[in-house]
Amino acid sequence: MSNSIADAFKKLHVSPDASPSEHEQIFTISYEYLTKVKNYQDLKAFKNCLVALINLDKYHKAYEIIKHVSKDLVGATKMEVGYVYYKLGHANELFELYKDNTTDSEVEQIGWNHILAQTYYKVGKYEQAYELYEKLLDSNKFDNPLDLIINQAAVVSQENILGAGRSVNIDKDDNYDLLFNQALVELSNNNLSKSLQLLDQAHNLCSSNTEWSKQDLLGELLPIKLTIAYVYQLLGDSEKSLTILDEINQDVDLVNDAMIKLIIKNNLYSLKDDYKVGLVERSLDYQPHLQKLQQKLTKWQYQIVLKNNIMLNYTSGTLSKSQVDNLFIKRYLEDFPGDFFPVAYRILLKLDISFKDLHSSAQLKSIGKKLVKYIKDAEAHYKQVAVLLLVYVHARTSKFDQPLPFLEALVDDELSEEKLTPGVVGTLINVYEETHSTSKLSQLLTKLTDKFIATSQEVYSDMFYFDCAKFIAFKALNQGQHEQAMKLFQYLSTIDGNDHLIESILSNSNVDLLPITELSSSKPIDEILNVDINELIPTKNQTKTITKTVNKVTKKKKEPKFGPSKVLKPEGEFTVDEERWLPLKLRSYYKPTKKDKKRNTGQGSVEHSVSSSTPAATHSSSSNKKKKKKGKK
Repeated sequence: MSNSIADAFKKLHVSPDASPSEHEQIFTISYEYLTKVKNYQDLKAFKNCLVALINLDKYHKAYEIIKHVSKDLVGATKMEVGYVYYKLGHANELFELYKDNTTDSEVEQIGWNHILAQTYYKVGKYEQAYELYEKLLDSNKFDNPLDLIINQAAVVSQENILGAGRSVNIDKDDNYDLLFNQALVELSNNNLSKSLQLLDQAHNLCSSNTEWSKQDLLGELLPIKLTIAYVYQLLGDSEKSLTILDEINQDVDLVNDAMIKLIIKNNLYSLKDDYKVGLVERSLDYQPHLQKLQQKLTKWQYQIVLKNNIMLNYTSGTLSKSQVDNLFIKRYLEDFPGDFFPVAYRILLKLDISFKDLHSSAQLKSIGKKLVKYIKDAEAHYKQVAVLLLVYVHARTSKFDQPLPFLEALVDDELSEEKLTPGVVGTLINVYEETHSTSKLSQLLTKLTDKFIATSQEVYSDMFYFDCAKFIAFKALNQGQHEQAMKLFQYLSTIDGNDHLIESILSNSNVDLLPITELSSSKPIDEILNVDINELIPTKNQTKTITKTVNKVTKKKKEPKFGPSKVLKPEGEFTVDEERWLPLKLRSYYKPTKKDKKRNTGQGSVEHSVSSSTPAATHSSSSNKKKKKKGKK
């Protein structure tokens, strides 16, 4: 058998233009030769297996074979092995493999740059991905420059979510892919009107491809229309957004794209209020989608879907402790540092606080007691989240007497650390504003401005932290702390001199700010004036006031035997009956009834005079006996 396999392998002809059936044949023969004849020690057979499986999109099978071969064979086929790692999302193994890369081939190095750039994009390392695309554009010999620019724009659109503030300015409006990605860049910079304009251009340009089949055309149009609906949702035009989504939903079954289908369903439910949680949970079915689409979703899309899944499970009462165990929380915080979202749900499950309890006014006192008891013994991060949960619970009644001491202690502890937690600081500011604690707010802002001025510039490489410091400076300025606020603005200007808001404050000029036309609504004045004012007034949910239960036992007063109309005789007129102790029939004043008389004398007889000397005649027993009535059976 071994000889026949070896002969078949020698006769094998590997062509780059082979059909899927030919690739199946190549793999079958090469795999048998590699495993049964060479015991995983033949380079050519191993490479044939990888190439065939890559062409057949069977990456999991390729990965199994890679795990069985020696490091020497892996080192000799780094390009193919690296591509398998990239397709399976094994980023760490890919980076480890590339460490020892010493290729002299320019073509192979360009291939590596593409694989690494896409991998960096998937795992959220956008700075490294951007630099690689810059490198590919500068020394481009083989690739289409437009394709590289489109990919780079996609990277920028995600990088700007982290506050990078990059832009892509290409004077080319004849490619809908480029227009679409430029729109995403503007969207990430919060330029909604510009983004909508570019999306409309991309949609019109894509729609003009009349030679395409309906399925192919929809595959390109749906992501654009989906983003248009999302922008309208951000602009507050939910009705327009819902109309577009309903229109898309009618055609979505014609496209074989699970990710688009999931996002459409997700966004539709986000615009509707009248739905049952259990029905939504079954309809979205997040868990299998998370596993299936992990390689297609961007890092931040994956995070949103994951959080939605946990939130929906908690709301429906199906969230288990194993879903938010310590291992899950550890991995989540490694991928998304600073987001303690799963910790909150772990605490709620541990304290047996359901979604229904959390939104019940009658349970607020009980929940508050549980959280206070938990906070006293909790670890640092868990304590922080528990305090914020306690604030959230009391925010419904706007009474913060219970959580305020814990929140203030939390901020005091953070002021001694190198870096503050913006969410905790912002929460305390909001509580002070809600309770009109002006004096405390001023003292806090003074401490915070001093803290941010004393913080080293390296810490401000985190753009979110930089924005937090900028926010505190504006708050201090509004509170009348002009000198402290200007000091902080000047310090932040040394870190980022291109921030237009800071430069506008320092120079007292609005030259670099956006024109008012971009900031104002595009709706005509007549349409705005015709809006019913009742629709603009937010409806505040009425909270049921908590009343103390009275446990005092009160006895019912006994009503008097006689009413107020009862007339009592005077004490002198009232005589006591001396025969009151005798039976009634033995009293001197007793008068027998007719019934008594008949019983004593017998029926039809005449009563003799009491004064007669002869005794009364004695009747026979038959006539004197009383007939007994028989009871009913």
